[in-house]
Amino acid sequence: MTHEPLYFIRRRGGDHFVDEAEIYEQMYEPENIRRMAAAGVRYALIHFYKGFGLQYESDQIEKTRRAAELMHKLGMKVGLYFAGTMFIETMYREVPDAKIWEQRDQYDRWVSYGSQTYRHYACPNEPAYREYLKPILKIGVEEVKADEIAFDNLMLQAEPKSCRCWRCQRAFRDMLRRRYPAKDLVMRRFGLPDVESIWVNEWDPTQAPADAVRVLDDPVLQEWVWFRCESLANHARALSEYVKSLNPNVAVLMNIKGLFSFNRYWTNAVYHPLFAGHVDEMSFDTGGYGARIDAETGALVSQIRSYKVARLIGASCQADLSDDLEAAVHIAFNHAVAVKGYPGAPYAAGAANSFTPILEFFRNYNDRYYTGTQSVADVAVLLAWPSMAYSINATWAPSTLLEQVLIQYKIPFDLLFNEQFDRIGNYRAVILSDQECIAQAQVGALLSYVHNGGTLILTGSTATYNQWRERWRKNPLLPARREGKGRIVYIPRIVPVIRVGRVMSPPEWVLPKNHHEIYTAIVSNLPQGLSITTAAPLTTVLELLKRPETQETIVHFVNFDRKNPLAPFPVTLQKQYASQVKSVTCFSPEADDPQPVGFQESSGQVRFIVPRTQLYAMIVLTHA
Repeated sequence: MTHEPLYFIRRRGGDHFVDEAEIYEQMYEPENIRRMAAAGVRYALIHFYKGFGLQYESDQIEKTRRAAELMHKLGMKVGLYFAGTMFIETMYREVPDAKIWEQRDQYDRWVSYGSQTYRHYACPNEPAYREYLKPILKIGVEEVKADEIAFDNLMLQAEPKSCRCWRCQRAFRDMLRRRYPAKDLVMRRFGLPDVESIWVNEWDPTQAPADAVRVLDDPVLQEWVWFRCESLANHARALSEYVKSLNPNVAVLMNIKGLFSFNRYWTNAVYHPLFAGHVDEMSFDTGGYGARIDAETGALVSQIRSYKVARLIGASCQADLSDDLEAAVHIAFNHAVAVKGYPGAPYAAGAANSFTPILEFFRNYNDRYYTGTQSVADVAVLLAWPSMAYSINATWAPSTLLEQVLIQYKIPFDLLFNEQFDRIGNYRAVILSDQECIAQAQVGALLSYVHNGGTLILTGSTATYNQWRERWRKNPLLPARREGKGRIVYIPRIVPVIRVGRVMSPPEWVLPKNHHEIYTAIVSNLPQGLSITTAAPLTTVLELLKRPETQETIVHFVNFDRKNPLAPFPVTLQKQYASQVKSVTCFSPEADDPQPVGFQESSGQVRFIVPRTQLYAMIVLTHA
């Protein structure tokens, strides 16, 4: 099954077959759907609404309804694709007012979906557009009886294609009034008497912003970044809340993509924490991030950061599992969220790969070991909003390389944003990697964390500025290397092996030259040590979880070296539960049955050896 309708394939042109219509008819034939169900397929994302207009798409929607009815009878879950652009050649004929809903750039021109200029984006601050979508969503939820609504195209475009229509200008000033209600605050922030005189400045047409902007010093632009992220998230939240009001058990998927090594707050207005509580599943379909050891640079590339962000905001992930290594990363790091009795995205786009050993393994153990888990992390990496939002690359590059050290050295870590700042006390160490902009309130909280026994690790230019990029005369986090019971560790520089371009790309995720020095600086300053240590090579990653319902500790190992299997290697694990360890078992798609693993327990630690592993192994510790 495909989520794209035939009329879109034809309108888009490009690579498709002369017998595409016949293939589509075969795909929707009841006998084909029965064959899928008999083969074990339990989920499909199928077409529902692409943006051509409800009337134009009504015939296809009816075909989808009939297919969904049969799928449900056969025990399959139905995801309905819901696009986020307007096809002007058909929709504007049905709904002439739709032209008024368009985004308008600084030249008062429509904003298209890239080179597909017949697809225009609607303004996220236009409520009439959402009102138009509601009856369509109602059909999907109540008539087609969707198990999942999958929203696509949830992003804004980079400057100068950012929407500057009258709705956005008005909403921007309304936001500024909320954030700066007093005149003295407006003067302090902008040097202006009131917000009425504030306009979002235009770009010099002789300079492409992608080449001109390195850092956002302009206070209006700084606020504009937040406004765009908030506008997009508010639009998405309204759609999600409407779906849940119709049926709270329908899963909401949003293609907001993952956390990459460039500033998507600035380019696409996607700030993941604002989607917490309003998205059950994330999708990241951007090319170039597939799990691999890069053939040219040797960089270990993965979507591990994206999975960690998804877990942080309580979402599952939908990913392409057609590659076994990609599937292994998914089952190790995905946060399975139970929606209507099944995890949000266990079968995902890899349904065509569902008969390989690793995904047969996944389906077999999914409900037992991959749900109800919690992250066990020694370290929190703080991604402070102003540091990440106001820097195009200077902060993103060292932060990415620092995370790469944690990933490949197998240091259990979580990612935190401003919205989770109050959680720092849960970690043995908090790392700020070139986080240039730290607010005064955060400075106080971080020093208090150290005073109470925490380890604060700073790198490079951390705390050079406050939250508005105003320079501190002295770094407020480095008055001394010790504060009370804890300590402050400073790493002067993260030294890249490859000269990083303006926008960092996955092949540049090579461990920095001083990677072992960074690892040592972190580990040697953890008074309680790491929760887990292994002798596995740097081409192996792990995820450490606990499952409170069953009092189990679960460790996932993934080998990225496709050519060389992992020889047996020792592991030392700090116990997560007080009771005595009853058993240690290795589960793997490479073995027909679970393998008991010998272990030793003493002084709150468990030692064991992981058997030879080709690709993936899951170690489960049970307690008496």
